[in-house]
Amino acid sequence: MLCLCGLPCLLSPFIGLAAIALLVVISVLPQLTNKHLQEANKNRSAAMEIGVESYKDMVMGSPIFFLTNLRNCICERISAASEKAELADYRFNCTNTTAQSLISTVSMIGQCILLLVTLLVAAAGATPAGAVLSVGNLAGSFFNGAGTFVRSFMAVKASKPLWEKFRMDTDCPDTAKSNIDEIPEITLHNVSVQYGDKVILQGINYSFHAGCKYAVMGESGSGKTTLTKIILGLLPGYTGDIRYGKVEQKHICLENLHRHIAYVDQQVYLFQDTIRFNITLGQPFTDREIMAVIKKCRLEDFVNSLPDGLDTVIKENGKNLSGGQRQRIALARGLIRNVQYIILDEGTSALDEANALDIENNLLNTPQLGVIIITHNLRDSIREQLTAVYQL
Repeated sequence: MLCLCGLPCLLSPFIGLAAIALLVVISVLPQLTNKHLQEANKNRSAAMEIGVESYKDMVMGSPIFFLTNLRNCICERISAASEKAELADYRFNCTNTTAQSLISTVSMIGQCILLLVTLLVAAAGATPAGAVLSVGNLAGSFFNGAGTFVRSFMAVKASKPLWEKFRMDTDCPDTAKSNIDEIPEITLHNVSVQYGDKVILQGINYSFHAGCKYAVMGESGSGKTTLTKIILGLLPGYTGDIRYGKVEQKHICLENLHRHIAYVDQQVYLFQDTIRFNITLGQPFTDREIMAVIKKCRLEDFVNSLPDGLDTVIKENGKNLSGGQRQRIALARGLIRNVQYIILDEGTSALDEANALDIENNLLNTPQLGVIIITHNLRDSIREQLTAVYQL
């Protein structure tokens, strides 16, 4: 552009003025659009950061949705996070495209005006006719501008939400498998599990009846976690016989099985969402139902003390909560679904003695609920209330 300003000024002040005006306009336009671009880019960066946190949240918390038959929520939440990130990216590309297109359009119009001025000056004899050819080379910039527009447009198209790739079939894969309406008892007959040459469980014969209370005791490494996974149907590679009522596990759809059994792990995971969501997992439970289970889990005073109550947002994996509060929320998450059985895997280990005993007694005093406590340390007062204690 500096060369453009120099040579034409020697030929005609009209061409020089037109070239200078074009240079000024093109120089000013980026400054006018820069603020919008910076804001769009800032929003895109923030959305991407939130998206990464959401993806991590779902990866860490996916077992919770799996065991509560809410596999579709995994897809929905990943899609929602992806859509927000892609929408921010789309808006940035739109802003960037608009800015680039505006600059290209102004450049093209300016060059046409410059060529027209040159033709008029040449026609008036104020400049050699050859100047028209020199200035005409500026028309090549038109194609550069058009190319920029096309590339930007393609970038916008390419930023169409990518979350369509997240698709999940939540139906039971084997339609020949049975659905059960209730589980009168869970029986394990001569059940064994081994990993390679290492035997984890051997010849287990346990039974758990609806409404009864049990404990399974064992030291670390004794197979308590393996036993829990077997009951939940997560380890199909066992030998022996596991029946829910009269139906063997291999013939039951897992989605149906998990409607009847809840699991509370000692390693509680909470989502970056509200207390309400962490209990309901997005399902349409009423406030009355939520508060009833919160009361049962001794969370009522805590929730009522929060300015936003149930809508208080929990930080990443419950960083703003104590270990006991996290375990109570996880327990409420399991109980609100009115399951027949609940497996408590050291589920009150983070609570103080008084609160842990209070919650455990509350569970044991629920007549219709089958309770299986997985622990290495059983309180004597709890032992007295149990139907049976199994030792691994």
